Amino acid sequence: MQVVKVVNDPRSLHVVARRNPARPDKKAILDFKPARDGFGFANVFTWTNDDLEALTAELGPLLKGLGVGLPAVLGRAVGGRRGLLVGLTAGAALSFSTASDVLIRKMAQRWRTFGLCGGMALLAKERWKAATEGTTSELKRDAIRPILRLRQARTVRASWPRFLKYWLQAHAAEGVFSREELQAEAEKTQTEIDAGRLAILGLVGDTPDPFATHQVVAFGYEDGAGRTDFHVYDPNGPGRTRHVVVSEKDDRTVIETDLPTGPKKEGGYHISKTAGVLSMMFVVDA
Repeated sequence: MQVVKVVNDPRSLHVVARRNPARPDKKAILDFKPARDGFGFANVFTWTNDDLEALTAELGPLLKGLGVGLPAVLGRAVGGRRGLLVGLTAGAALSFSTASDVLIRKMAQRWRTFGLCGGMALLAKERWKAATEGTTSELKRDAIRPILRLRQARTVRASWPRFLKYWLQAHAAEGVFSREELQAEAEKTQTEIDAGRLAILGLVGDTPDPFATHQVVAFGYEDGAGRTDFHVYDPNGPGRTRHVVVSEKDDRTVIETDLPTGPKKEGGYHISKTAGVLSMMFVVDA
């Protein structure tokens, strides 16, 4: 086994295990410890008015996009090309209304709690990169909540068009993602880690709720035998290493995970309708 230090970050270790010269197995793990460099609290927050105002500012554009995209998808499914045109017209009218802001607040307050996974992922990445003094896991939820909201806004602005695109694709009649596109995102994640950088991953499923998406921090991977196992910090699981695995099955590229997915006990879904699977993952460039 060959062990190589990544020179641009002394805290990272790049391990390459060469077993098959035709397709070398590869393992790269950065010195990011979820129990130390992740937050010590779970991604669960109770609504305040400041939270609702921030949410409206962040998700207003996304909901307006859904106002166009969702009627278009439904119109096409019901009435072909003519239905698509009708759906686009109806969606465009919705996108210019102010009803989206009111709708966001009403939708949000249906649930007592909410998450800031993107903000937690980005701030954990920034603190690790800068080797900030003090352990991230020791930070207090209320003390850094305003910072998390700001970081959440950055990740939403950077990624909501892709979250929307992949969520709509997961519900389209064909429902098939480009193998090349998924493989490109997996390779981009590996490239980031090889360079000594953490990668924020956006995770998308096929739930009825377009906001039931998630963001995690990838800090390592193991590549071999037709599969790539990404090691991730999940803001929903303090102190734990979880996995997002991209592999080839039955001539398809699939994503499996040990993150909580599938039906919730209280109703609704975690990310996907089926436990253990995801529809798409991509690198969030925030």
